[in-house]
Amino acid sequence: MRNEDNTVNVNEEERFDSRPTDIPVIVIERDNGSSANPRHGMSGTPHGKSTPVLWSVVIILLIALAGAVLLYVFNRTDSGRLPVSVSDKENIEQLKSGYKASATGTTHSSDSILGVAMDFFTLDGLRASLETQMPDTTDNSLVLFMRSADYHPDGSVIGTMVLDGERIKSKNGTDRLGYVALSKDGKPVTGVSESDCVADYVIGSGGSFFRQYVLLSDGTLPSDFLLHGKVERAAIGRMADGTLYYIVTRHKETMYDFADAMREYGVVDAIYITGGNSYLFHRDSNGNVCMTDNTRSKISKYSESTPPAPLLVFRKDIR
Repeated sequence: MRNEDNTVNVNEEERFDSRPTDIPVIVIERDNGSSANPRHGMSGTPHGKSTPVLWSVVIILLIALAGAVLLYVFNRTDSGRLPVSVSDKENIEQLKSGYKASATGTTHSSDSILGVAMDFFTLDGLRASLETQMPDTTDNSLVLFMRSADYHPDGSVIGTMVLDGERIKSKNGTDRLGYVALSKDGKPVTGVSESDCVADYVIGSGGSFFRQYVLLSDGTLPSDFLLHGKVERAAIGRMADGTLYYIVTRHKETMYDFADAMREYGVVDAIYITGGNSYLFHRDSNGNVCMTDNTRSKISKYSESTPPAPLLVFRKDIR
């Protein structure tokens, strides 16, 4: 608007509209018909402010994913951090060599290490098998029997299991890196490995295999134990000279205290056996039988039915 003195008075509205005509203006209509600020996007948020938010979300998701992967690797590859005294290849060679009978029973000894009272039963020279029925305790060839793998309520075994060359229905079990493998004729070996190559071997050769927690590997305890609290504990332990023992605590112990006591005793490798003294039966070289009240109860309960998971049974040859 021009004044009488030929000066121009530009009010605020005219100043706002006096923009170069060569710059295009994009007007976005809102649903209510009003125009959006041309400097804002569809949501009315200034351009560029949404980008940091999106990147923050992406970064958080990536961190969560990386944490999950690290947790999986940590739980799955403890064998990669633990030293291994016997390789899978060496165990397969041991299985190929087969069973050699040399025992007339088991030798029982006791000791208390670091305040943990334990019973030791020799397994060398005994024939091992996985069996789906409760053994006959009047059978003079029967020396020892115990639990093997854990199981889910639906009956599926936890971790890889092979029974007489046949793979048994199983689930999960990736945290159970220890194993017990049996040749077709009954030679037992223990090992620690992520790989199922020993299981694959016994499938091809008619043997048996199950997985359990590692208590000791080459004299080293795992970084953590997944079972806590105090109960009666049991394990199959291997000494440096290869001698195998079935080891049972007399009192309730933690996994760590049990493993630490076995290490102090001289056990190199130990694979956990679930059930504690619930299946503590043994027959010595003179034919004398000893069993706990818990064992008698289990024998009575499963005398006419199938135990929820195969039992690990040790027998001597009757000549």
